[in-house]
Amino acid sequence: MEWKKISFEEWPYILHPRPVAIIASEYDGKVSAMPASWIMPVSRDPPVVAMAISKKRFTYELIIKSREFSVNILSRDLLDKIHYLGCVSGRDEPNKIARAGLTVVKGRKISSPIILKSLAVAECILWNNIEAGDHNIVVGKIVETYAKPEFNVFDEKVFNKVPLHVGRNVYTYPVERKFLVEE
Repeated sequence: MEWKKISFEEWPYILHPRPVAIIASEYDGKVSAMPASWIMPVSRDPPVVAMAISKKRFTYELIIKSREFSVNILSRDLLDKIHYLGCVSGRDEPNKIARAGLTVVKGRKISSPIILKSLAVAECILWNNIEAGDHNIVVGKIVETYAKPEFNVFDEKVFNKVPLHVGRNVYTYPVERKFLVEE
């Protein structure tokens, strides 16, 4: 069997497409949000989430300083806004969330913002921060979660709304069908 070489620069994309979440944080009046697809649940009890974020990101800086962040799941209908948040730094554009056409409010249990148009939200406090090459693994303990009443990941009308990041500026979404594997 033939194999082709995948560069180390491109290797992460063999694990794509991946769901996109918007990570938001606030510190000392500065607010920023960024899309993240290198994110995963790591524990149910206690509820914990982990994500890889470049140390260069302004949102990363705010998370480290504030020790909290929100995870926001937006619909693929907002993909232009999601992509904008990843292309513009909050360092250069302090009002980038508003410029993206999104509205935020403070979380229920944290001061960091949540995006009102989110399908689902997890509010997190920073639990750990682990160096891992050009990114850090940011681990958050989830202190609150909530979703729109119609949000149900097992409902085909809902799960196909969450955008998947393929790589760079390419996105896709699940088809409106699912497969059940019999045990």
